[in-house]
Amino acid sequence: MAEEKKKQKVFIRGIIILLPTLITVFLLLLAFNFLNNNIAKPLGGLIISIINLISPLIPKDNALWKTVIGFPIFIIIIYMVGVFTATLVGKHLFKDVEGWIMNRFPLVKEVYPYAKQFIDTFISTDKKTEFKAVVAFQYPRPGVYAVGFVTADGLKDLREHTGKKIITVFLPTSPAPFTGFTLFMPADEVVHLNMTIDEAIRIIMSGGVLVPPHQMTEKHE
Repeated sequence: MAEEKKKQKVFIRGIIILLPTLITVFLLLLAFNFLNNNIAKPLGGLIISIINLISPLIPKDNALWKTVIGFPIFIIIIYMVGVFTATLVGKHLFKDVEGWIMNRFPLVKEVYPYAKQFIDTFISTDKKTEFKAVVAFQYPRPGVYAVGFVTADGLKDLREHTGKKIITVFLPTSPAPFTGFTLFMPADEVVHLNMTIDEAIRIIMSGGVLVPPHQMTEKHE
């Protein structure tokens, strides 16, 4: 019985060690399959059709060739867009074309601004919406603290009504900090934390496991 439990513990330990790698591989494969099936293969099929107009060398229905041709071209296109939009002219031109296209279709123009804001906040290297500070505050009840991000000054009407300085705080959910709640709070009710935005996001995504060393409580014997 003891030997059986020992084997179970060893097996569970193996799963725990391999799980982060397996999840990473799964997500990468998921992203690859999505991009390959929806962009690379159609692009590869188009290139093959153009090549076959000149000389029928490649079978039109060959999925492997579609990926082999389409995916590198897709990567090159992404890189060229990055190079083009790195220039001042390219950046403004792309912004104008992007806005013109995305505002012409009813459903797209309802979704796109929120997707754009999400990218600007969490992923973009040229962020328009930046978190200003990491703070803690009592939520959802007194004595329990949550971590959030100051995004802006609060609403004018609230400041006039309360007579206090109001700030806007984004309270992210764990383990997916991309969603959460927008709170308008008195500035004197938050505690400013000595950590970076990235450190705070790691804490939230890990469920409090990945705490930066300078914020760890000392262990006493």
